[in-house]
Amino acid sequence: MVLGAANDALLMILGVVFVIVAVTLIAFSMFRQSDGGGVGAAFGGGDGGGALGTKGQQVVDKVIAFLGFCFIVLALAYSLISTGGRASDTEAVPTDTSTEAPKDAPK
Repeated sequence: MVLGAANDALLMILGVVFVIVAVTLIAFSMFRQSDGGGVGAAFGGGDGGGALGTKGQQVVDKVIAFLGFCFIVLALAYSLISTGGRASDTEAVPTDTSTEAPKDAPK
């Protein structure tokens, strides 16, 4: 199958893009102004309109929403490609209902 041959390279590319999206999402989340004023408002800090102003805040919110969507899509894609679409690689654990001790067990 063609996907099997490109699996390692595709996983590497997806992994790098996934990390870049995650770090960018964290960075943009730091610039987001909280609705309640955050910890600064609890100690008397004034509302300065956030780090980027009110129009900039709307842009940051849209970028965070887009990056969050990309994060979820990349996580699902990475999972599907790494498993090859299979549900699980593990076999079912055998259930042994007998209660007698193994024959080579010490007495």
